[in-house]
Amino acid sequence: MELRQLRYAMAVAQKLNFTQAAEALAIAQPALSQQIAGLERELGVRLFERTNRKVEITDAGRAFVRHAERIIDELAATAEEMTAYAGGLRGRVVVGTYQSFAEYTLPKLLGRFHASFPGIEIALREGMADDLLAGLRAGSVDVFIGDITESQYAGDRAFRAEGLYEDELVVIVGAGHPLARASTLRIEEVRDEPFVIFRPGSSITGRLMTAARNAGFRPRVVFESVDSLTVRSLVAEGLGIALFPRTLGNMPGPNVALLSIDPQRMMRHMSLVTRVGEPSPSTRTFVDFLRDAMEYA
Repeated sequence: MELRQLRYAMAVAQKLNFTQAAEALAIAQPALSQQIAGLERELGVRLFERTNRKVEITDAGRAFVRHAERIIDELAATAEEMTAYAGGLRGRVVVGTYQSFAEYTLPKLLGRFHASFPGIEIALREGMADDLLAGLRAGSVDVFIGDITESQYAGDRAFRAEGLYEDELVVIVGAGHPLARASTLRIEEVRDEPFVIFRPGSSITGRLMTAARNAGFRPRVVFESVDSLTVRSLVAEGLGIALFPRTLGNMPGPNVALLSIDPQRMMRHMSLVTRVGEPSPSTRTFVDFLRDAMEYA
């Protein structure tokens, strides 16, 4: 069995078409068919069922491709680690985080990281916590930076989380709102207010729904958004109120009033979340850098 045969089988499994797989691999279609047939003879099983109209992967084929993907990933990680030992660390790290963190906090950190490790490419993926945690579990995200609620994390053994910093969650209202002159409120006081929320899947929205449920009501949602500036702008126009991070509310922007929640302030806990297991050298380097950078920020 040869390494190229693993790649060939993975390509056919992805395309379910020998011609398209051959084009993607930049080899002749007959050569690809011969290699797959030889591999099947060696293994003693059919990986693919061929007809004139379609190609279907067998159960044995699915099992083989899973092993092949694991082997290819291990080889790539090995090559990357050997490069690290040679003194020229290279690699790619996919970082999942919120739009607001990517916009306000992360760019300066990435600038410093790139200056120290120019061979490591950072790819950003912005979204809601639920989606990014799913990507982390599936392997399409390497590092998640954000707040995760107990219902999202719940001690999931697939994840390892460590705290970075805390941020108060406040209720924001427009400057003309009757509550705008107050500095604090009880969550029960806003039971009849229209709410602007971050799209479901956001940890902030999860915390809002839990607090409201504990207070005996369900927020009346009038707008949803994935963008913190949009949420703030809608509130500033008097179209609703919102639960919002104090750090973002203190930044220049549309005019809103910030009210702490009594009797116990609500906090979000920004964490650095990775998969359990040995990370790639580039991911480990990024995590170590970020941990140190946030500690002394």
